[in-house]
Parts: sequence; C-alpha cells; structure tokens
Amino acid sequence: MTSWLGGRLTGTSLATAEWQLRHRWVVRAALVQALAVGALTAVLGHGPARTVLVLLLVGLPAVLALRAGWPARLRTVLATLSLTGGAAALVPVTGQGEAFSWMLLAIAVCALYRDRVIVPTAVVVAVVDFAVVVYRPGATDPYDLLPVVATLLVCLVHHRSWQLAEDEARTDPLTGLGNRRRLAEAAARLLRQGEPLGVLLLDLDGFQAVNDGRGHLAGDQLLVEVADRLRAGVRTGDLVIRLGGDEFAVLVPGGPAQTAEVARRLQAAMQVPVPLTGRPVTVTASIGVATTGTAARRDAEELLRNADVAMHRAKTTGRNRVVEFVAGMADAVADRAALAEDLTAAMAAGDQLAVHYQPVVTLPDGVVHGHEALLRWTHPTRGAVPPMQFIPIAEQTGAVVALGTWVLRRATRDAVAGLGGEPGPSKVAVNVSAVQLADEGFVGEVRAALADSGLPADRLVLEVTESLLADDLDAACDRLQAIRDLGVKIAIDDFGTGYSSLAYLRRLPADIVKIDRSFVTDLARGGSATTLVASIVELSRSLALDVVAEGVETDAQRDVLTDLGCAYAQGYLFGRPAPRVADPVPQGAPTVTA
Repeated sequence: MTSWLGGRLTGTSLATAEWQLRHRWVVRAALVQALAVGALTAVLGHGPARTVLVLLLVGLPAVLALRAGWPARLRTVLATLSLTGGAAALVPVTGQGEAFSWMLLAIAVCALYRDRVIVPTAVVVAVVDFAVVVYRPGATDPYDLLPVVATLLVCLVHHRSWQLAEDEARTDPLTGLGNRRRLAEAAARLLRQGEPLGVLLLDLDGFQAVNDGRGHLAGDQLLVEVADRLRAGVRTGDLVIRLGGDEFAVLVPGGPAQTAEVARRLQAAMQVPVPLTGRPVTVTASIGVATTGTAARRDAEELLRNADVAMHRAKTTGRNRVVEFVAGMADAVADRAALAEDLTAAMAAGDQLAVHYQPVVTLPDGVVHGHEALLRWTHPTRGAVPPMQFIPIAEQTGAVVALGTWVLRRATRDAVAGLGGEPGPSKVAVNVSAVQLADEGFVGEVRAALADSGLPADRLVLEVTESLLADDLDAACDRLQAIRDLGVKIAIDDFGTGYSSLAYLRRLPADIVKIDRSFVTDLARGGSATTLVASIVELSRSLALDVVAEGVETDAQRDVLTDLGCAYAQGYLFGRPAPRVADPVPQGAPTVTA
C-alpha cells in the first residue's frame, strides 16, 4: 500500500546544478525581454514615465531573481513573473490583443524549471492582465477572452507535463515503487514533524543465483513479485521503495514496536515460493531495521546508513534474518570493510593464503579415507583470520570466485602428489560457494582443473551447503548433475540445518551427506540429536549415499556414530587441518579476474 508519503511532492525534479544552469538562462532571457519591452514602449511614444514603469514591473523581478542567497522557489517565481509579465505588458504597449500570444512562449521558457509554481504564477498574471487591460464592463468582446483561455489551456498542459515528470523522477520503472529520491523527501518531511520513524532495508538472499541461472527476465519477474508482496505486507501509511538492484526499503512512521512488526510481516511474506517459468523458487530477505530512537541524529541519511549496517549484519549471520541496529554496529562494519580491502591485498601478495587439509577417516578403525581442503588466511597484523569472517566477505565482493578456483586447482595438484604423507592420487574434497555454482563457467573450471592436474575425476569431491541448494533447487540440481557427469562426487555439507532437508534429499544428484557438527556435538547426551542423526544415516543408506559426520572431537561421539552405522567421520579427534607435508614454499596467489 502507499500513502500520502508516496503522493506527488512539491518542488522540482531537477538536480541543484541543473536548476542553476537553467535559472541563469531563463533570467538572462527575462532581462533581455525587459529591455526589449522597455525600448518598444519608448519607441511607440508612451513617454518616459510609462517606459520606466514598464521596466520596473518587468525587469525588477528578473534582477531580484539573481539574488543567490534567496530560496530557489522564490527565485523561480520572480523569473516567471518577469517573463509572463513582460508578455502581458505587450498588449497595452502595442495596443494589439494578438501580442498576448507571446505569453505562450514565455510559459514554454518557464517550463524549463519543471516546477509546479509556474502554472499558478502564469494564471495570476494572465487574469490580472485581462482584468486591468482588457475587461470593460458591458463592452468586452467575447473574442477578447480567447488569449486568456489559450493561456489557461497551455497552463493545464504544462501542469500535467510537470506531474508526469515528477512521477517519473520519483518512481522505479520496473516495479512502480518509489525510488531513493521519494524516500529521502518523505523521510525528511516526517523527521521535521518530530514524530518517531523507522526504516527497513531489505536485501534479497539468493537473487544473484536466480538472475545468473535463469536469466535477467526471470530476475525482473522476481523483483516485480517481491515488490507486490511488500506493497501487500505493509500498513496503510508506510512507504515501500526500491533502492536499486535487489535492495528495497520501507519507511515506517512509528516507534520500534511498529517497525519490528512490519519487518516480521514482510519476512513471513517472503517465505512463500515464487513461481518462475513453471518452477518455483524461494528467495528470502535479510532485513536491517533502524529507528530514530537509536540514531545519533534525526537525519534520513543517518537512518538509511544504520539500516544498511543492520542489514549487512543479517547477511553475515545466516541470512533470512531481521536485525535491529544498535550502537557499535557501525564500528563492526568499518572493520569488515577494512578486512575486505586486506583480503584483496592478500590475494595479490600470494604469501598470506594457504590450503590446509583435514583427514576424513573410516569408522570405527580410523583409517584415512580422504582429505578436505580448507582455505586459511594468516594476516600480517591480525594473525589467523577465521574462515567464518573472510569467506562471507569474499562472497559479497565476488572475490570468492577467484579464491575458489585457486583452491580447486591447488587441491587437485596436491591430491595428485599425495596428501597426508601418502602417495597420490589422494581423494580430496573442495568446498563450493553459491556464487561459484551460479557461474555458468564453473563446470568448465572443474573440467580444466582435472585435466591440468591429471587427477582422476572420482578422486575429487565437491561440497555444497544445504542452504545454497534451497535458494533455487532446480537450477542447482542441473549444475550439480553436469559436474557429476564428469565423474566428480557431490557432497551435501552441513546437512540437517535446512528446513526441508529430508523432503528433497532424494532429488539431489549427490553421493555423500555430511552431518552438521551441531548435531554431532550433542550426540553424547542422547535425545533428539541422536534420533536425527540415526534418521539421516538410515535415509542415506536407503538412497545409497555415504555419510560423513563433521566435528567429531571425543571418543564418546565416535562410539555413538559407530553404533548408529555412520561410515566416515572428520574432526579434531582424527586430525586438525594442516598444510601438505611437502609444501616448502608459499603456495602462490589467486588470480583476481574482473
């Protein structure tokens, strides 16, 4: 829904610099016209007094319009008065009613301002001119009204053109929602009134995968559907805005409670799958919430900045979340931005990034079955940076594609040489991000890595997270099947954390299921974790899938997994991630591609 916030606003749709450029041109035209009308008055013999009067009436407003310190709206009115007043003065000066047609040209010039004050100013001048110069009680010719009627019609056309221009300047053409300018104007108006105000900033999770996997037309259809859901989900009086790309904002008049309620409603509205080209897709939203109660100052830019900070926190803590801004979040964002710059520098340097390998063993004997390749970053001042910190940054900046390709090529070469002190080729597992899987060239990258290293395809396992697949299951399945056709094994990582895992497992082109460490941690205490792990093992066995338990750290956990029939495990109990034994020199640098 929209409200008066989304209605037509006063003012001009011109930027300040453009308005100033046009204003100078219009004022110059008004000054030239004033001099010309004054000269014509003198030439036609109206006398010095009338000539001076005409110059004052027509030229003085133009001179005053040059005052830089005055409001732009007042200067627009003064320039309009000068031009339309000069046109109206031509009738008594020349004695010809036809001279009033010059008014049409004056209005056309004033229309360059694209401001609503042009119409009422021109109408007032035309009516006053008619009443003073033309109108004679009982003796007025009806044809004398034609210039005034023509002026009014031109003003109506101009006013409608102004309305269309203002709407276009404040409307997103794809969704029909308001744009950033409408948000700024509406927020500024409410903030001046002193009432509490909240802003929601929504960023779609997984939109890029849909856009890349199904094309821009499907992406546009998804954005239109999201816009419709946001309109339907807000209250009367709220304003929905598309900021650009897959980012939306909602302006919520009210306090923190009302803002939080609207955020919850919109989050729920996004949970329903969207039908696209016959195949539904679920795209959730990360929502940042900011209110005037936590803002350092009552300012629209401050509110948007705080909401953006909260939205990025929602992204980095799991997506599909609502996060409210609190003091201190901005510092964390600044640190994150600095870390992103440092990551770019680390990729160029080549001596900070390395691939470590953690063994995967068979149960219950603990024989090494393979290794998982894990990226590690040693920062020159921060020390070891946890992957949970820099991998999400790499995904957001797009650096994960170069990083992922580098890890894949490094891991396949190391596997050929042998891992864990054993002769090659070793079995190695490499993690794949959502951004990589959405890349149309990813299958070719996998094929090239196998060909260049000489690693047999059945010795490579690619691990994808369950949440990644939930964004667009059909598209992900198509890409994974193409990789599987190469002979590469597919593992579903962090299994059990998604809301529909058991329901769609049989649809996935997978060979291995990796049980999330959160369930393994609770195994020794029994209860629901043990029941869930037992269910995953049984289901996987029925589908001929291997099962690997992650995060095994105690003998008790290993024993329970063995009793449940889990065939493989990895964790600190069997070995910590470590560089390949034969690595005597830095591993080189990822190649950053545009």
